[in-house]
Amino acid sequence: MYIVNNELQLSSRGILNFMPKGLRRYMYNIDLSGVSEIHLRLSKPMCIEYGDGRFYVNEKGNLTVMPNCGVRVTRKHIDEAIEIATSSSVYSMQEEIKNGFITIEGGHRIGITGMGVIKEDKVSFIKNISALNYRLACEVKGCSDGIIDKIEDENGVKNTLIISPPGAGKTTMLRDIVRQLSYKSYNVSVVDERCEIAAMNEGKSSFDLGFSTDVMEGVDKAEGMLMVLRSMSPDVIVTDEIGKSEDVDAIEKITNSGAAVIATIHGRSIDMVKRRPDLKRMLSFFDVVITLSRRKGVGTVEEVLEQW
Repeated sequence: MYIVNNELQLSSRGILNFMPKGLRRYMYNIDLSGVSEIHLRLSKPMCIEYGDGRFYVNEKGNLTVMPNCGVRVTRKHIDEAIEIATSSSVYSMQEEIKNGFITIEGGHRIGITGMGVIKEDKVSFIKNISALNYRLACEVKGCSDGIIDKIEDENGVKNTLIISPPGAGKTTMLRDIVRQLSYKSYNVSVVDERCEIAAMNEGKSSFDLGFSTDVMEGVDKAEGMLMVLRSMSPDVIVTDEIGKSEDVDAIEKITNSGAAVIATIHGRSIDMVKRRPDLKRMLSFFDVVITLSRRKGVGTVEEVLEQW
């Protein structure tokens, strides 16, 4: 088992710009270093998740562990937060909202729950929004130090799958792997469908991804991986949260072409992945499987497997 450095280096104060004013005013004196999530649930106290516990903000602007002392979220707060996140154009963000989240500046993601509007058996929108979850992106340089030698050898980069439950640091780990491989002069192509890994702003990454990294944002993962394979001559293609059969087909083509793939998938163990028939085939394309958890903090490496 390997434990990575859990010291978060968050540029988290910027998240306040996306908070409703009625709640923001209670948070100016709150230390947001190490915050992973901020929950706004209608008629419930605002909740802040740190690596070492869950806290609430009282009307004096102080943290408390007592929910009943926390400032409560109103419908006005929720509506204002959506207005800010969409720059007052909810319609323009409809595609993201129907997927249950909005990605904002800095690679942070606002998760959304409410009532799904169904058209042609698919969710077309979410209305009557009842909760928002601000998931803060972070950069932890060196967090992959304990595993980088497991995914690289004298022959180059190994095909690597990172299995992780939500909130266990898989995207942060992936981001640092990209940085380290890029500075080792590998040509790295990042396919960032949800605009989280790089969080590009006017063509520039919000995070240090090295000097030989190319980023394709906002496109379907399977399509994007094949696009960069054809156009960017990558040594390794990196993407986050695979799972569809199209993703597996694309990975097969890429690995057969000679380029390596590093990807993440939601799960708690390799056994859970094996239970899904559509993903069991996918495992044959990977050389290394790494499992993350939050057991000893975000970024706990539980297993590094080369045989399964």
